[in-house]
Amino acid sequence: MAALTRPRPDATVDREGAIRSRIETDHVIGSPAYPIPDAQLRADAEGDLDRSIHPTGFSRQYAAILATRDRRAELKTLKMPVSVIHGIEDPLVPVEGGRDTAANCPTANLFEIGGMGHNFPVEVYGQILDGIEDAVARA
Repeated sequence: MAALTRPRPDATVDREGAIRSRIETDHVIGSPAYPIPDAQLRADAEGDLDRSIHPTGFSRQYAAILATRDRRAELKTLKMPVSVIHGIEDPLVPVEGGRDTAANCPTANLFEIGGMGHNFPVEVYGQILDGIEDAVARA
C-alpha cells in the first residue's frame, strides 16, 4: 500500500518523474517470478501517458476501493460460471482475497498462479486464458 499511496509526480508537470514513479511501483507490486524489464515497464508507462492523463484518476479509483462494501452476500447469488484468477504472490491483494471470493461464489473455479503478483506477465497468459476458457466452456 505504501508504494501506491506515496506522493507521485503530476504527469502533466513532470512526465519523466511520473514514469519513474510508475516503474518503481511496478517493481513493488509486480510478479516476482516474472520480472518485466524496465524498458518494457517504461514503454507501457509512456503509452499509458500518451493515451490519457488523468491526474486525479488514481485517487478516485483508490477512494472507490476504500469505500467498497462487503459483497460476499451478492456473490452467493451468482448463477453464471465464474473463474477467479489470482496471483499467489500478489502483495497488493493477497491470494486469500481470491480464495475468499471463490469460496463465496457457488459457481466459481479458482485459478491460483504461482509467482504472479498484481500484474499480468506474458509468461502466465496461458494460465489466465485457461481460467477464462473454463468459464466460457461452462457457460
